[in-house]
Amino acid sequence: MKSYYILILFIFLGSYCNSQNHIKKTIYAKKNLNAKVIKLIKGKWFNGTLFQNKTVWLQDGLIRFKSPDKKIDTIIDLAGKYVIPPFAEAHNHNLESAYDLNKRIDSYLDNGVFYVKHLSSIKKRIAPLMLNYNKPEGIDISLAHAPLTASGGHPVALRKKYLDKGYFEGLFNTIEDIEFHGYVNIDNKADLENKWDSIMSFLPDFIKLNLLHSEEYEKRKNDPAFFGRKGLNPKLIIPIVEKAHHKGLRVSAHVETAYDFHVAVNAGVDEIAHLPEIKNGKPLDKKDVIIAKEKGIVVVTTVSLVTKRKKSANYNDLLNNITANLKLLKNEGVTLALGSDMYNDNSSGEFQILHQLNIFNNLELLKMWTENATNTIFPFRKIGKLKEGYEASFLVLNKNPIKDISNIHQSIITRVKQGVILK
Repeated sequence: MKSYYILILFIFLGSYCNSQNHIKKTIYAKKNLNAKVIKLIKGKWFNGTLFQNKTVWLQDGLIRFKSPDKKIDTIIDLAGKYVIPPFAEAHNHNLESAYDLNKRIDSYLDNGVFYVKHLSSIKKRIAPLMLNYNKPEGIDISLAHAPLTASGGHPVALRKKYLDKGYFEGLFNTIEDIEFHGYVNIDNKADLENKWDSIMSFLPDFIKLNLLHSEEYEKRKNDPAFFGRKGLNPKLIIPIVEKAHHKGLRVSAHVETAYDFHVAVNAGVDEIAHLPEIKNGKPLDKKDVIIAKEKGIVVVTTVSLVTKRKKSANYNDLLNNITANLKLLKNEGVTLALGSDMYNDNSSGEFQILHQLNIFNNLELLKMWTENATNTIFPFRKIGKLKEGYEASFLVLNKNPIKDISNIHQSIITRVKQGVILK
């Protein structure tokens, strides 16, 4: 067939009496294929609604639906398999430590998760690790660095806990040294003005702000009993959002309660980083949900957090309230994105819980985990969809996830990122 290389990735040969599928593979050995033009035939490509039989070309790490005016170096027969965008993790904090880092990265990639939103990090700790990220062979991450909070608010208590345990040895000596690196205290508009240039000097990809029980802000702000269990003055959220948007930065809001949600959506944040009322079990106000829809605000699910409360007497009540709030958000058309906020897991576990709740159909879950989660992590990149000129990043599955999405990560045959076939 001229001088083309021919790559038959997957030829399924039926099943024997023990029901085991036998796969014959011939793997093209060259790892980085960006310098070559690749033609993919007989694949079923997801168009955002359904799968279509398409012939697709990969050139310079991008998807092309028309044959380029160049020599085709490789032909890949997808043998009728299903192609979808990669998955994403819209909320985690587990990429700042070198401990078991390769294992965590491998877990993301094994589960088809290519993109991670890191909701807070200490730049001094994560900077030496950045060589592991944002490259074709690895995961891509977006960073907020230090979140904005009130004096004594979340996550100051966590930073102090780890400082006392010696985790920051050689980096910081006191909790005050960690400000701007691990948190930023903003108690009034003067603080916001005076500290903004320092916040920007850390080059965050987005701004994270912390709202915790803002309906009790006055009660908690000076009470040491609430150290680490409070957040920003709700009156400061609008000016923070305005300053961030002026710099072209999106704003992600940590929320705990329905009132925090109310404050955040009315201030025009871009993302709610947590499903509210995981701990308290109260319903969201439908008016606030409608505002979130009108403003295009993304809500990250984080329902995995409720599993930490399985031994609580009110666990079933919490689960029922989460279900009710998710149904309200869905029914009003709010954009939902998968994110777990589970340090020892990733969005694959979040997907399993959402699937078990039986609130969303398979197509909805698929879009929440691919398109929606990816867009809220990297809103300015051409990823999360299989479209002309988009990055050539995708997963090849051996089953149609719209018909059967259970254990979807186990059906991944091949992972391709920016034209590179991953191990």
